Amino acid sequence: MSRLVDKIKRARRMDAAPMGFGVATERRASQTLLCLLRLDRDQAGKIGDAAATADAVIITGAEVDKLERVLGKLGDVCVGLDLGNAERSTVAAAREAGADFVLLNGQSSADVILEEKVAFVLGVGAEVSDAELRALGGLSLDALEAPAVGEPFTLRQFVELRRLSMLSQTPLFIEVQSEAGPARLEALRNAGVVGVIIDGKAPGQLAALREAVLSLPPRGHRGEERTEALLPSLTGVPSAEVEEDPDSE
Repeated sequence: MSRLVDKIKRARRMDAAPMGFGVATERRASQTLLCLLRLDRDQAGKIGDAAATADAVIITGAEVDKLERVLGKLGDVCVGLDLGNAERSTVAAAREAGADFVLLNGQSSADVILEEKVAFVLGVGAEVSDAELRALGGLSLDALEAPAVGEPFTLRQFVELRRLSMLSQTPLFIEVQSEAGPARLEALRNAGVVGVIIDGKAPGQLAALREAVLSLPPRGHRGEERTEALLPSLTGVPSAEVEEDPDSE
């Protein structure tokens, strides 16, 4: 399994309240949002120590044939490559070079998602329709990167993120300012975000972002629910039978 996929599953896990009698024990803080760092190919070779504290690193602009050398400077970090409009052969080469996941856009070749042993993150815009989002739910995508939200973070923006996550049935990544506080992070999490990305220009702020994430209440707090399908399944529903009128014979 991709390391990124495993991290996403752990971050989305609901914390169950302790049961039984006796003195309540304090819950250990759990990380319910991933903290990702986005680096360009030049930054990736210069800030290896800071990158080591990230849950994952996204590298933009790197050439696949030089990726192994870049990964050597980053150490044991979960690394993804932003490929843009990629071909399947490029995705396969990135995986062979050590990439755990790849970022794609809608102009990528349709057969890229046939590749195995690599996770997929697709960038989507706010203009994506409801029908397109539902169609994405049936693909082998592990996350969507949503457009960054501005200031102030409005209820309308919150609902738009909820639309992306609920209709696609896929968790979201989103870029945030490095100083994003607990209130903003909790609101994003409630909207379906599972990973927040900060720019590599502020790698020193990663520790503060992680601390803010660890201060969040557990998932399930304040009515937060798992994302569910909007349309009920009709599979297995018994069909109505028409009774025969005994007098009709």
